[in-house]
Amino acid sequence: MTPQRTPPPAYAWATFDRAGLTAHGASGLADRAHRRALTIDSPVRIASISKLTVALGVMRLVEQGKLDLDRDVSDYLGWRLRNPAFPERPITLRLLLSHRSSLRDGIDYAIPLGTDLRAALAAPAAFDAEHPPGAFFRYTNLNFPVIATIMESVTGERFDRLMARLVLQPLGLDASFNWSTASPTALARRAILYGADGHAIRDEFPSGEIGCPVLAPPGAPCAPA
Repeated sequence: MTPQRTPPPAYAWATFDRAGLTAHGASGLADRAHRRALTIDSPVRIASISKLTVALGVMRLVEQGKLDLDRDVSDYLGWRLRNPAFPERPITLRLLLSHRSSLRDGIDYAIPLGTDLRAALAAPAAFDAEHPPGAFFRYTNLNFPVIATIMESVTGERFDRLMARLVLQPLGLDASFNWSTASPTALARRAILYGADGHAIRDEFPSGEIGCPVLAPPGAPCAPA
């Protein structure tokens, strides 16, 4: 009996110049259960490239005078954010955006719903004890929950909705930070994220229910503001 092979990963590609797309193509399935092909228009989970989009949102707020790239972010958070090893060195948005804040991914950067960010960052593992803020580049996902919290603090808006208003809608993008706020068209075209074993990791929704759009602890109710 021939063993069942896991389908190869789907992929899309494009080439472009300053005038626009010059060629494009795609291969594989966006949805293996329904044999739906991937296209270059299939919305996908884009992970860390979203950091660039967040930086655009921050700069919109800088233009509006609501944020200052070089101000101590403690002023926005309402509590003192410091590397315990360098308590006199302030952390700024410029340092967070450029991965020079001295934060590090020593704790999980996916902060669950209901978890206090200040309490999470009290863990010594969240900071680089050898390099003060501004002295060392270390790519760090943990910078971005802090940035998102700052953006929410100065605007009073939930981060995903704020990003839609500041960046996605002005650019005319049919995109979102959560499937729960995606358009029906985008949702129907989405690419499901599969693991190496062929099982869906994210975005399948076999019951038809999107579920909680944010990370909630097991057994905790999903109630985003």
